[in-house]
Amino acid sequence: MSALVSVDRVLRRFGSVTAVDSVSLDLAENEFFALLGPSGCGKTTLLRLIAGFERPDGGRIVIAGQDVTQVRPRQRPVNLMFQSYALFPHMSVAKNIAYGLEMERLPKREIDQRVGEVLEITALSPLAKRKPEQLSGGQRQRVALARALVKRPKVLLLDEPLAALDRQLREQMQLELKRLQHEVGITFCIVTHDQEEALVMADRVALMQAGRIAQLGPPQELYEHPATHFVASFIGRMNFFEGEVVAEGLRHPQFGLLQGNVPSTLQVGQSGSLAVRPERLALGPSAASKANRVSGQVKEVSYRGGDLLLQVQVAALEEPLTARLGIETLDTIPELGAEITLGWDKAHSRLLGKD
Repeated sequence: MSALVSVDRVLRRFGSVTAVDSVSLDLAENEFFALLGPSGCGKTTLLRLIAGFERPDGGRIVIAGQDVTQVRPRQRPVNLMFQSYALFPHMSVAKNIAYGLEMERLPKREIDQRVGEVLEITALSPLAKRKPEQLSGGQRQRVALARALVKRPKVLLLDEPLAALDRQLREQMQLELKRLQHEVGITFCIVTHDQEEALVMADRVALMQAGRIAQLGPPQELYEHPATHFVASFIGRMNFFEGEVVAEGLRHPQFGLLQGNVPSTLQVGQSGSLAVRPERLALGPSAASKANRVSGQVKEVSYRGGDLLLQVQVAALEEPLTARLGIETLDTIPELGAEITLGWDKAHSRLLGKD
């Protein structure tokens, strides 16, 4: 896939604070791309730089082959959908969607055709005559999306578009956005602090930390092969063991050797972490055959329908281990205070250096 958007060593400072620190990345045509990270990491500033609402202090931005670094927002082939939706309360759904086209003074026939198409795509046709106050939160979100799509931008930028929705509706709209992006064939770039949201929707994710990209790749790569301790801790739940990197994995002060494959980025003898996901841990008899095993006391049991979430206090660790176990794999549910053994395979260990 060819690059539609190229961000080349872009720098943005606010006084003594460097919000975006020499970031480079490419967005491909028809890609769903996510900028993910905690508050203050620079993701929204980077989105605003692409949109043109911020000017970089260094570097350049190219969209569809054109250097737009100094080009005004309305002259860029992008559209930015804000978190607030900003719908006109006195206008119908159809009028809200048509507004931007009317400002461009397009012929009425073309406006009606394009509005009709986008109403159909976003499943809003039955609601075309309603006012925003007559819509649910999810419906208002779709109207804002339709208003952005009707302009036919090459890139649609979305700033925390689902943040105001409740959990059930947010999960529904995640799938809806992914479907719409596939149907309209426009490059989507979404900013979110919700790692689950990014994993569900995005083709690729750039996880940002302190103005830089900590790791960029497909969601599964960030989840299964985190490059740093920060990435491992931010994407999903993770258990950590601290110790010394050895040829076979990690040497822990209390547990001895914990086996894992050592990446080429680490050197034997340096301090490091071994990370393992909660769902990779096995319990009891299943743990006996695993390369790595630790024992501890059950401190909390959370029933979650198809699985259990256990908090297990291990004597040598400050933080309890988290284990996620499928109900069908258990003969009995562990009781609070029970002593249990957890184990995992060498292949599921992730060796990481210090950030």
